[in-house]
Amino acid sequence: MSEVEEKTEALVLLLSGISDRKLRAVSLEGKLNGMGMEEIASILNHICQRAKFRELPYLKAYQALPELLRSPNFTRQAILELRAVARQRDYVEVFRMLLELPPQKLPPLDSDGPEDPFLKDLTLGHRKSLAKSPKIKILRRLLKDQDSAVIRSLLFNPRLTESEILKIASLKPTSPRVLEEIFRSHKWIARYRVKKALVCNPYCPPSIAVHLLKFLLLSDLREISKFEDLHLAVKEAAYQLLAERCEKVD
Repeated sequence: MSEVEEKTEALVLLLSGISDRKLRAVSLEGKLNGMGMEEIASILNHICQRAKFRELPYLKAYQALPELLRSPNFTRQAILELRAVARQRDYVEVFRMLLELPPQKLPPLDSDGPEDPFLKDLTLGHRKSLAKSPKIKILRRLLKDQDSAVIRSLLFNPRLTESEILKIASLKPTSPRVLEEIFRSHKWIARYRVKKALVCNPYCPPSIAVHLLKFLLLSDLREISKFEDLHLAVKEAAYQLLAERCEKVD
């Protein structure tokens, strides 16, 4: 085992004892602080490589990576430097994670507000307030709202069930920012069907879809790799992951 592998394994074991994803990201950031970009890239690559085979401690560490990369310490310049190292060293997984590709499909420019006539004349503040309502009929009328702030409020509402969240995650067309809100929801992104719904939505940012692939089963990866509507980067990542897992099984 190399020095980087030993360091990564110790780090992953430490992170596996932290249940909260955000705290895991903070802890990981603290451990990476002071390291050079090449060492950081190597550690992230090792986490990605082991997570693809669904090893639980590595999956938990991998789960914290999007939160880590949103940290103020990972500035635009730092991301570019890390991406350059990943490309130079052929760390394909890390490189993909750092790409800012547009979704396969983008919503129409005039899709800012809800289509529901009842909601169309309401202000953003009023709709955000309604998203906290205990009345499920009102909440269901907000599921198609295209403002991420409204959806964020909805996701915190205890009256919503997985069924409603799946309707938001599967909506087409929809705003990529709405799907990002679901991805950032610790409660709902933990659900397998929600993960799959985001991956299968062509309006989902590719970086999110590619990240979620590692949590999916072989049968779903096989299905996703053949979807015509999805971004090429997502289909290629699904196909590669499927091939590597099948090879390990054989």
